[in-house]
Amino acid sequence: MEELTAALNQSQDSSRRFEHVQDNQKSIIREMLNDAIDSLGGYNSVCPVFIFDMEDVEEKISSVHSMLGADYLNLDTAMKKCVKVEKIQELVVNENSSVRDLNIAVLMTHWDYIASVYFLRGNALMIAKRWTNAINDFNMAIHHKYSDGIYKIHHKIGQCYVKKKQYQSATKSFQAALDNLNSSKVCKKVQAGFSKILKECISKFSTKPEEGVKRQAEIVPAIANAIDPRLSDSVEIIEEVGKGRTAFAKTSIGVGSIISVDDCVGAHLNPDDPQKSLQYCLQCLKNITVLYPCSSCPRVVFCSRECQEIAEGSFHKYQCQLDLYGLRLKDTKDGCTIFNSLAIIAGKPASFWLENQTKFLVPNAASDWPTPNNTDLEKLTNLFNMITNEEDVSRESQVRHIIVSVLILRAFRKTTFYEDSSIKVEQTGSLSKEELVIGKLLYRIRLIKDMNAHPIWGVENNIKDKSQVGTEQIGGGLYTAIASYFNSDCNPNTIRINLGKKMFLVASKNIRKGEEISDNYCIHFSDMKAKARKEWMEENFLFSCECKACEEDWPIYNDMPTTIPSDRVSDKLVELEMDNLTALEQGNVEKAILSHCKEISLIQANLSEPHQLSVTVRSSFQHCWWKKVQMMIQAMN
Repeated sequence: MEELTAALNQSQDSSRRFEHVQDNQKSIIREMLNDAIDSLGGYNSVCPVFIFDMEDVEEKISSVHSMLGADYLNLDTAMKKCVKVEKIQELVVNENSSVRDLNIAVLMTHWDYIASVYFLRGNALMIAKRWTNAINDFNMAIHHKYSDGIYKIHHKIGQCYVKKKQYQSATKSFQAALDNLNSSKVCKKVQAGFSKILKECISKFSTKPEEGVKRQAEIVPAIANAIDPRLSDSVEIIEEVGKGRTAFAKTSIGVGSIISVDDCVGAHLNPDDPQKSLQYCLQCLKNITVLYPCSSCPRVVFCSRECQEIAEGSFHKYQCQLDLYGLRLKDTKDGCTIFNSLAIIAGKPASFWLENQTKFLVPNAASDWPTPNNTDLEKLTNLFNMITNEEDVSRESQVRHIIVSVLILRAFRKTTFYEDSSIKVEQTGSLSKEELVIGKLLYRIRLIKDMNAHPIWGVENNIKDKSQVGTEQIGGGLYTAIASYFNSDCNPNTIRINLGKKMFLVASKNIRKGEEISDNYCIHFSDMKAKARKEWMEENFLFSCECKACEEDWPIYNDMPTTIPSDRVSDKLVELEMDNLTALEQGNVEKAILSHCKEISLIQANLSEPHQLSVTVRSSFQHCWWKKVQMMIQAMN
């Protein structure tokens, strides 16, 4: 165990030392990009035939690749600085090891030896009464061909199900144990004794109904839109001149209603501290307390075998071949974001992109919204139909997008991405026609991400104070419903919450029929003055905000009115606030949300905005929703 812990600690210590000074260091990847741009004459070269002035994106990509040669954008240079940690090819834990040591062992043990580690951790989790986690580990031990008595594992799984009062599942496990016992080579005396125990268990629990199966309530619209179920049926999407797609309330929408539930496309995990990658599932981005590692590297983890298989069968296969998360330990967060578009392309085979390139590279001019979003092809078509404002994108941004696209094309050459689709691509020389198609897709994704990307927040699940909740930005991604349908307002009538990579848009006010439903792209008006907000949005989203808070230059929080219109209203607000606090202290988050809805309705009916109380209660309402997410995560773990 000392060898294993030392290997991991060495990796962590080197990472911490780098993180401590990395604010004063340039990103390896960013330096590589800047060197390439400088070698081509910089952003504003006055050469007569400057490649970035070419009209055709394919021509730009091809020319940049050819002109740079092998000396620039060479990913091998960065890869040499990866923190290398090899998985250990022996069993270094035993039945007396702690859960902490077993977690490290699961992360660091080679795939060929990991079955016994899962079995040992399953036992430890069973002792800790973490029945679901123990079942998962025992199943993983079976999956990895644990060789010392499979019948014993099935028996343990059955015992865990009994503790969960899932008696039918327990009976199936006991029967599986009996079947494995009968076909095993154990001595007749052991077989007879254990067989008797298993038959007694089957007899005892086979007639008992399931008691412990509790489905966790999902956050979904009350009635989903018939065409796009990510939207509530109360939402109507209309194409407006000058504004594009706009969401309106088809019927009155009450505060607290779920307006949209959107799944992320191209979610990427990239917390400020690279070690925190081990706290979130790379596939679904949910918090995890019992981790399931990548089969090849000790850099990323998953919450389940299902998430592990999805990721390793698509985008992470190629991330792993490049050791991108090893690079993350020696590069800034900013440098890691360069590879986000690689994850989107790597999520599908190269053949898929080549077969459907026309759908993705020629934006759809359809005017009927919303559009279907059921198949993978529909989901990705909706992604590529997102607004880019390409004509307004600065020269500097376009140059960087081309350079990054070339970098990623070169990175793909170091993987089996093309080979897996039986496409032959040379490792050196000019880009092939297939690579140029992928290059154009990468370039467009870069444009789309600039205009539409949302942050993804992780929720701390170990805070002792039941009324508190902590969040941290752990990555980002693209939400094709929320980003495409809901315009920005600095005083929006919604809040955004996410559970892993799933995002929810919740009504934070009562919204009248015919009223626009708005999101917020920047920052709430109460936190930043209008001039600064408008400048930020013009720079980052290439439009001038014309919301009421901007047009009327509403004051920030400290300068807002604080007066209450009447004693009756004030007394009722105090009563509701006490209900909120009590509910949160008792862990009754649903009651706290309901109390907030009543409070918001009362404020909305009796106070005019801007007002400090409106902002305060909105913030508290959002806090309650994050608390709900935290409790859902705890229930999953």
